[in-house]
Amino acid sequence: MSAYVRVGPRPRMRFGGVEVTQILIAVAAMTAAFALSALDGVYGIEDNLRLGGPIWVALVLLASFVAVVTAFLLHELAHKAVAQRFGCFAEFRYFPMGLALGVLTGAFGYLFAMPGAVMISGQVGPRENVRISAAGPGTNMALGAGFLGLALALGGAANPLANIASFFIGFIAQVNLFLAGFNLLPFPPLDGSKVFAFNRVLWVGMIAGTVALYALGWWLRGF
Repeated sequence: MSAYVRVGPRPRMRFGGVEVTQILIAVAAMTAAFALSALDGVYGIEDNLRLGGPIWVALVLLASFVAVVTAFLLHELAHKAVAQRFGCFAEFRYFPMGLALGVLTGAFGYLFAMPGAVMISGQVGPRENVRISAAGPGTNMALGAGFLGLALALGGAANPLANIASFFIGFIAQVNLFLAGFNLLPFPPLDGSKVFAFNRVLWVGMIAGTVALYALGWWLRGF
């Protein structure tokens, strides 16, 4: 997601001190929320420890962290990078209640969160607006495709470690593709509403590509 406001051109990404702190808090909270959800909530942790052991729980935590960094953080940084390229001021701000909601729902074994968004200020035209908005879900699509390909390459190998890696990499691909599709919904304040408003051909192409990748993952890996 992204939201808008301005300043002069910046040749490279810059981060404010408050922004970095809020990014770290958001990543930590979302990692906890994802891990709790994947472990079936706080009541499922004991079962996971008993059946899979501490190593399994540690792998779930690691996979959750990678999923958050790729699906959430890189999504937001893509908005930021493109916006700054067009001379806008762009900084991430977390939503405390949205993060708390994520951890709370994760504790019950499912996940719904509103971690935050890149706040963008600047005068941009429709073309730049579309590029800024499409950068986030586009990044998720590319990462989802890459992780899906890696998971398929590792899956079915004789090495059990490769199969375990394939499982977790497939999970990361699924999270990226799901968030790409969700953010492309044509409803404000989601990115898809801006892409749909200014470039419906691009929006249809991104939706079709995301659905095709997710369907491929479902067919080959049972997403």
